[in-house]
Amino acid sequence: MSITRYCAELLEAASQYHVRYGDRLANHLPMVLIALDKMGASREQLQRAFDRTVPHLERPPLAPPDPTIPIGECRNREDLFPTARRYYETQVKQHGIGECLRRELPPLLPAIAAAGFHCLIRTAYGVDARHQEEVATGLAYWNLEYQTLPASDERVALAATEILPELARRYPLISLAPGNIADHMLSITRQRGWMETPVQPEQLGLEDIARVALSAYRATGDFTLLHGITGCHALRLLLPHCPEPEAALRYFWTGLVTAYMSTGPKEFGPPTKSDTMLDWKEIRKKACCSDDDHKIKISYSCLQEFRVYGIKDYQYVATHAVGDT
Repeated sequence: MSITRYCAELLEAASQYHVRYGDRLANHLPMVLIALDKMGASREQLQRAFDRTVPHLERPPLAPPDPTIPIGECRNREDLFPTARRYYETQVKQHGIGECLRRELPPLLPAIAAAGFHCLIRTAYGVDARHQEEVATGLAYWNLEYQTLPASDERVALAATEILPELARRYPLISLAPGNIADHMLSITRQRGWMETPVQPEQLGLEDIARVALSAYRATGDFTLLHGITGCHALRLLLPHCPEPEAALRYFWTGLVTAYMSTGPKEFGPPTKSDTMLDWKEIRKKACCSDDDHKIKISYSCLQEFRVYGIKDYQYVATHAVGDT
């Protein structure tokens, strides 16, 4: 289901703002608008989300796009963001969303966790909304924030669920760099012995990753690990358009492992069981009334992932996300 016309109008108005603001904070507005719209928000609720957000946003650089500059040279260049966005806009208009992604995703996949997974997530929301400009903007954001997370490619005979506890035992003390989630994740790759530490299980599928991400967040409630769930939702949306899905899964897994390590890491066992859960209709209603971007997005991701995997813990997480809305 595509977005409503009113949501599309607000996305058009939101397109004048940069993908980030302040100290490299992600602009969540387009993603929030799409999530709200998909959950049945009213025009008034969509407008409120727009109005409460835009005062904090910033405009992109004023430099005119230069089509003579190759896209690879725009990487990590704030001044060339308009050029990168124009490049991707042209590609998606010429080839359509699916073919554009098949062409443009491969060089970006090594940085799938860039900006704390937000570039991946914004691109995927564009796919979800079938909105060409949002897809192009997400790809340009990915290009701007391009940052890989070096790790060992060695595969070990452990299940995905066993990797994180093993790493927690191996690294009981973590020294993090100051900064945001992305900075913390990058600092993990600089720990002594990291490149000799196996992080990849022999067998790895999308559902394996989704279950680990859900379990980690369900048990810890850690803000960084929240992005594991929303990131897995985004990965599932983009995976059909990846020429090398195995590579996408492996890069994402490295990002998820690194995100987990950046939390301390926090140990987690079986989650505390609870029978207190709202039904999905009530969750959607409460999420649409929320003024918290992350509560809105986690609720939408949990709803969508529950529809695919049928795991009740998604409903539990969404219930607690909107519980005090």
